[in-house]
Amino acid sequence: MSYDPTTAEYLSFSDARRSFASGTDTPRAYLDRCLARIAELEPKVQAFVIVDIKGAQAAADAATARWKAGRPLSNVDGMPVGIKDCFDVRDFVTACNSPLFADNVAQLDAAHVDALRRGGAVIVGKTVTTELTMALPGPTWNPWDLERTPGGSSSGSAAAVAARMLPLATGSQVRGSVLRPASICGVVGMKPTFGAINRSGGIDPSPSCNHLGFLAGTLTDAWETAHYLASVAGGDPGYPSLAGGEKLPAPRKPARVGVQYTAGWQHTDDVSKDLFREFLRALTARDIEVVEPNVSEEFASYEDATARTPEFFFDVMLWEIRWPFRLWREMYPERLSEPMAGYIARAEQMMPEDYARALRRREDLRRRHRALRGKVDCFVSLAHIGPGQRGQPRGGTPWYNDPSSAIGAPSFSLPILATENVPLGIQIVGFEGEDEALAAISRRMLDDFGSQTVGPG
Repeated sequence: MSYDPTTAEYLSFSDARRSFASGTDTPRAYLDRCLARIAELEPKVQAFVIVDIKGAQAAADAATARWKAGRPLSNVDGMPVGIKDCFDVRDFVTACNSPLFADNVAQLDAAHVDALRRGGAVIVGKTVTTELTMALPGPTWNPWDLERTPGGSSSGSAAAVAARMLPLATGSQVRGSVLRPASICGVVGMKPTFGAINRSGGIDPSPSCNHLGFLAGTLTDAWETAHYLASVAGGDPGYPSLAGGEKLPAPRKPARVGVQYTAGWQHTDDVSKDLFREFLRALTARDIEVVEPNVSEEFASYEDATARTPEFFFDVMLWEIRWPFRLWREMYPERLSEPMAGYIARAEQMMPEDYARALRRREDLRRRHRALRGKVDCFVSLAHIGPGQRGQPRGGTPWYNDPSSAIGAPSFSLPILATENVPLGIQIVGFEGEDEALAAISRRMLDDFGSQTVGPG
C-alpha cells in the first residue's frame, strides 16, 4: 500500500460528532465500524494487547442514548480510544510488555483514563508497547508496510490509528516514544509541555522525563482530547494543566522558523535529507523566514547543545530506573530481557554526582531554548532519521526527539513527507506553555502541505 500524505485519510471523531448531532450516525455504529476494522487487520498489524468488545459496546450504547437525547457529556463522548499498555485501565493487566507484570491487574483507572470515561469515551482496549517502554519491541507492524517497524514505544497506538482502527490512542514519551511512531506511521503525534496533562496511574520508569501524549488521525482530535483531559484530570502534581481554548485554534502562519539538525542529521539517509531541504525551501517560498543555526552564536550554541543531548539524557533515564527495577531484577532476573538487564546494570554503576551532572546539562539546554523565545516562532526538524526500519529488532531512533523531550517543550509530529512509499514526519517544537500557539502553526503547515489530517476545527 503506497503512502501519500496529501491523500491519506484517517478516522476523524470531530467529523463523527456532527453526524451524531444530526442523527445520521451513532456512537455504536461508529464503534462497530472500528471493531470490524480491528477484526480485519489486527491479525496482521497486532496493535492490541487486549480488545474489550463487550465493555466498548456497552459504553457506545450509553453514548448513543446521550447523543439521541441531545445531552452528550463532552467532546469525547462516544469516541473509541486505545490506551497504551503502560497506563492502568481498571480490571485489566498493566503488563507493559514484560513478564514482570503479567499478573498486575489494575484496580483503578489512570488519571487520563478516568477522565475519558467521565466524558463518555469508549475504551476499546490496550495497545502494545515495548518492554517496560524502553527495551524489546512488541509484535506490532507498520500498517503502511507490514515488513517495517511501527516505531516505539507507543507502537500499538500509532499502528491502530494508522490502520483506521481508532481515531485516537494515548501514548507516552520519555525520549521519542510518541513523535517517532507518529512519524513512522504517518499520523499526528502530540507531546504537550511536560506536566501539562496528568500521567498518574501505571508504570513510569522515568518520572522526570515522561510525557502523556496522543496519536491521532487528525490534529483536531489530538488537540480537543488533550484540552478535555487537562480540564478534567489537570496536569501532573506540581504543574499547571494545558493552557488554551477547547477548540483547535485557527491556523497561524509563523514569521520565523528555526532549523534543528540535532544528533539525528548525521544518521539520516540522503533522500530524507533532501526531502527536508525541499520542505525548508517550501517554507521560504511561503514568505516564512527560515533561520539556520549559523545565523548567530546564540543559535549555533543552542544547536550544538541539542546535538549533544544524547550525551546526558540517557543518564537521566538510567538513574531514574534504579528504583524499583533493580529490586525487580533481584527478585525475578529471568523475567527481564538481556537489554533491560543491561540498562539496570549500567544504572547501578552511576553515582549521585553523575545524575546531578546530567540534570545540570538538561537545565542548560532548557535555558538556551528559553532564551530563543520571541526570536523564532518554533523550530522544525525531521521527526525520524528516515522511514521506519525493516524488521522489528529496533523501534526507530530518538535522536531528533531527544532535545524537545529533555526541554519539556510542546512538540508535534506532522505527516507531511513520504519516502520509499511510507511516511516521514516533520517535527515542530515550540516553547513551554505555548502549546496552543504551536497547534495553530501546526494547523497552518498541514493546510499548506495538503495533508488530510487537520480535521474540522
